[in-house]
Amino acid sequence: MSRRRPPRSRLAHPQWAISIAAALAAIGFVGAAQWNSSLARQEFITSAQRVLITEAEQGQRQQEALRAELEDAEARVRSFQERDAGSRSELEALNQELAVARLASGLDPVRGPGVVIEIADSQRVVPPGESPTNYIVLVDDLRDIVTALWASGAEAITIAGGAAEGGPAERLVASTSIYGVGSSILVNTAFLSPPFRVEAIGPAGLNDRFLSHPIYLARVERRIDAYGLQFITEARDELELPAFVGNTRLRWGAPVQERD
Repeated sequence: MSRRRPPRSRLAHPQWAISIAAALAAIGFVGAAQWNSSLARQEFITSAQRVLITEAEQGQRQQEALRAELEDAEARVRSFQERDAGSRSELEALNQELAVARLASGLDPVRGPGVVIEIADSQRVVPPGESPTNYIVLVDDLRDIVTALWASGAEAITIAGGAAEGGPAERLVASTSIYGVGSSILVNTAFLSPPFRVEAIGPAGLNDRFLSHPIYLARVERRIDAYGLQFITEARDELELPAFVGNTRLRWGAPVQERD
């Protein structure tokens, strides 16, 4: 005789179904947690990147500002250097102009080719009834010699008394005066006595031009021939003339103020 099994209840769930549901629930919880964590991580990473980007942009702006300041500083340095170079050039130009002015005004010693002229009183016996002054070197003789030398191209001239080579000589400048004082001749502030030695520096042929110049021929040469004044000239390859020693200031002259 067979035994009948009791019928299963419809409300009863097998054990494996419960296990599967629990497993699915756990997986869902873990997945949700991971998703939420992924979102938080993504949000954190995005926020951190924004901070870094902001800092990088600020650093770039600072770097650009520093670069601009550096370029400006370099430009100013170049400007100072160019200005300094320009100042040096201007200073050199002024020094050259000053050297030329000092040379032209006789304030510096000079060296160069030229001519030596010596003139002295006549050794002839003065004829009765004739003026003895005709037989001596006059102030006008020296003035004519100097004028003829300047007109012949002389750039520097000195006059010495005694005709001794290398002796004290007076450099002629714009303010030089040549006056007759008794038996002496005053040149600048020095009293000179014959024989006189005149030295001049100038271009080649200065001696020949001097001897053929009308100022020399008009009076000095005639006096030499007529009264026997001792006279000699000699061209030199090199002469050295001293600088002017004295005061070059003007007592009455003053610079003219420029008017607009």
